[in-house]
Amino acid sequence: MNAYNMLQLLRDQIAEASPSHWSDINLIHRMNVSQRKIALLVGNYPGAWLMKSANLTPVASVITLPADCAKPVYLEETSSGQPLAWLENVRTRRVSRTIGASGFWSGAPEVYPLRNTLVVNQASYSTQVTLWYDQTVPDLMTGKASAGEATGLTFPDTTNVIHIDDYYNGVSIQAEVGTGVNTAGDVITDYDGATRVCVVTGTYGADTEFGTLTMLPEECEPLILLDATVLALAKPSSNVDEKVFQYYLNERREAKRDLVEWLETRIKGYGRVEITEEGL
Repeated sequence: MNAYNMLQLLRDQIAEASPSHWSDINLIHRMNVSQRKIALLVGNYPGAWLMKSANLTPVASVITLPADCAKPVYLEETSSGQPLAWLENVRTRRVSRTIGASGFWSGAPEVYPLRNTLVVNQASYSTQVTLWYDQTVPDLMTGKASAGEATGLTFPDTTNVIHIDDYYNGVSIQAEVGTGVNTAGDVITDYDGATRVCVVTGTYGADTEFGTLTMLPEECEPLILLDATVLALAKPSSNVDEKVFQYYLNERREAKRDLVEWLETRIKGYGRVEITEEGL
């Protein structure tokens, strides 16, 4: 279910088929708040739902995290496969930092996080490393394209579009009205934050109404929708029947319970995957 469909269903659930009390942008903001909350939930369960990797080269012992990194998970030297251990805090670095790049060190160096970087607890460290990390889930986006062409679509200039290069890279997009409709959709391979132009494989036009898909598992979509519904109905100036509001609160609670039960194991019947050596 893409963001276009989710917005229509959200309007049905708040009994406002066309914008009146809630604008489309306000509702999309609520959908994205809900998606971020659920992304935190997903990220706290085993299963590597959001994990990806990148090869990075430290500069003066500092590793700059990828722009889409939400949480570093595992780090190793690319060539040797030697894991780099995590230090718990910066104070440890103050008392145990090794001297020089060679001659005073044996074993793999240790690393601690500092804002949007990882700092290697060894002077002049520059060996390429591979980082596995949980990625940030891009905001949902829906609307009518400002322009379109073969292999290109321009997002509308609205207050909820993100103007950061490559922000939507890897996000799937589907047309629901106009040019490009009735296709399986495309993946955005490049995004220009200044021009809002997405590079895709399909053909779109200025008449295209589209929605992006969440990078979360599709099983999260009901909870995103229900949580956004509750956020909209809870707006102080809204006028909603108490029983209706309670109904959606109950539905959200049930949806969250179902999602948590589903997330607890990626492989049905197994809580963890244990690797053992046999015959030794």
